Amino acid sequence: MTAGADVLQDVTERVWMRSREEERGPVRVYRPEGYPFPPMRGREGLVLHADGGFEYLGPSRGDRPGKDSGAWRSDPSEPTRITAEIGGQKIEFRILEVTGDVLRLEWSRP
Repeated sequence: MTAGADVLQDVTERVWMRSREEERGPVRVYRPEGYPFPPMRGREGLVLHADGGFEYLGPSRGDRPGKDSGAWRSDPSEPTRITAEIGGQKIEFRILEVTGDVLRLEWSRP
């Protein structure tokens, strides 16, 4: 499904893990948790909750999985444009595509 106004329900409440192996250029590629990735240390992930909660998943001390929590919101005039705040940092990205097995995001540069 290509990104549109109703795309948020296809993105929320799922764990999306980053697939650096597939990335070309500025678009970040994510696959659902459980996808058969090749081995990689420190794989990042994210979760957008329907209630506005946001989770960033990534390596922490000792290379063990860690999780930071924050909040997200979409732009009312452009629902695929997302702003997330986590640990005092603001992250902005746009949903380009979401299907059952891939999420493509264009991250804004700071």
